[in-house]
Amino acid sequence: MSDGEQGDNGQVSDQNGTHDATETGNAGSSGTKRSLDSHTGHGETLGDFARENDNLRAKNHALAVALTRAGKELQKAKSQLGLMASPPLNFATMVRVDSCSTDEQGVQHAKAEVLSGNRRLIVRVASNVPASRLVGGRTVLLNENMVLVEQRGLPIVGTVRIVKQALDDGRLMVADESGNVTLIERASALADVVIEPSARVLMDSMARMALEVLPVENATDLVLEQTPDATFDDIGGLDSQIERIKDAVELPFLHRKLFERYDLRPPKGVLLYGPPGNGKTLIAKAVANALSGGDAENGVFLSVKGPELLNKYVGESERLIRLIFKRARTRAAEGKPVIVFIDEMDSLLRTRGSGVSSDVETTIVPQFLAELDGVESLDNVMVIGASNRVDMIDPAVLRPGRLDVKIRIDRPNKEAAAQIVSHYLTYNLPYEPGQSAETLTKVLVDSAYGDDSQRHICDVCDDQGRWSRVTLADVMSGAMLKNIVDRVKTHAVKDSIMLGRPMEISADAVLRAVDDEFNETSDSVTDSDPVQWSKINGIAGGHAVRIRPAE
Repeated sequence: MSDGEQGDNGQVSDQNGTHDATETGNAGSSGTKRSLDSHTGHGETLGDFARENDNLRAKNHALAVALTRAGKELQKAKSQLGLMASPPLNFATMVRVDSCSTDEQGVQHAKAEVLSGNRRLIVRVASNVPASRLVGGRTVLLNENMVLVEQRGLPIVGTVRIVKQALDDGRLMVADESGNVTLIERASALADVVIEPSARVLMDSMARMALEVLPVENATDLVLEQTPDATFDDIGGLDSQIERIKDAVELPFLHRKLFERYDLRPPKGVLLYGPPGNGKTLIAKAVANALSGGDAENGVFLSVKGPELLNKYVGESERLIRLIFKRARTRAAEGKPVIVFIDEMDSLLRTRGSGVSSDVETTIVPQFLAELDGVESLDNVMVIGASNRVDMIDPAVLRPGRLDVKIRIDRPNKEAAAQIVSHYLTYNLPYEPGQSAETLTKVLVDSAYGDDSQRHICDVCDDQGRWSRVTLADVMSGAMLKNIVDRVKTHAVKDSIMLGRPMEISADAVLRAVDDEFNETSDSVTDSDPVQWSKINGIAGGHAVRIRPAE
């Protein structure tokens, strides 16, 4: 090969080398790119795996929560299904443990006597219920196999009986509402309790066991203890009666030393009698207020609920009377004057042997007299009775030395009626121009006490065949006068509502109220029983046998 050829070949060789180098570089560059591309794809695959793993973990957690919730719901459903499928338990009353033993394995074998419904049973006691802790009288539960499985407390409701007598062996003789006597036993809790006659006991459902001694009925349930706010100034038309009762009641308390100086004993009681609605109760309240000086801390007013003292159980009414006087003595021992007020005394202390009731008064009256005259003194205690029928009160109650002072509270005349009305038609009320409290009081009284033809209610015939006229004035009372004034005020209120503006009290309104009271009284009188009505109201000497409406 020539040099030229070699040069050309070398050039060619150089060119080829250059070309190969270039290709080799390009090839290396391509390999590097593929390697980077390979690494980049692998990184993206790991990220996808991580994300997928997180998603699966979250789903697994949610699934676990759902499974847990489903398990709880399933358990709850099984529990409810078990409760619905389980048989009911029976209530019974424990009497006593009948027998109890323990085997070699330490398992308890006990039986108990129980009262279930109307049956007396011997039942087995579950091994998990300690027989030593079973108490007579407690409530126990029996399962479907009549096995005692649980003990609870004492029953809180049941029949109540009155104890007549407690026997030496602990049994009790009790009486029901009809007076029938039953012999019962005690619950374990009452084994050592002293139970007095007349005590009240709670019975089991079969009424064969006394479970609990109930609190005795006491005087607190039968009297209203208070210091009234009524004063003698609130009473109109009874000046002479108020003066007499002040002499009988106030003087002994307010001037005690003077009474001792003259060896004068205060009266034990006062009887206020007369037609209804004329202030007997109001006077008693005013006396209590006067003795206390208007201070609730200085005096006590015991208002006896008479009808509640009457009890069909023998000896119970007498016991309640003893409790009331015991309470009065207790309060009086504190140095406070005590008024025992017995309203409607004729219903409680009726004449013995009259035959008009169940003859319960044959024991109540002697008990009342024993308390009034008893060995225990009644210092600072004053008994005030009120009655519309003094003829029905036992004469032994009314004799001197017991209810010494008897004050008749009669119907008001025109002057007394004006005083009563003035307490209700006062100066602060709105009156029609030209009218005043005084003028309208006169209008009311003149109309109510009008002549026979205007206010003629009826004619009555007594047992001698004599007829007499009865007018509104003959049956007027303080309560009726107050009711007339209330009618006047009610008319004024209704007229104000109807006309849409305040209305004044007029003479026409007063006359209309008197007419309304007259018409209502006439209707009630003519529909009444003549004998009873005349005795209560003192008409025809209490001997009316016939009522004839006015023409």
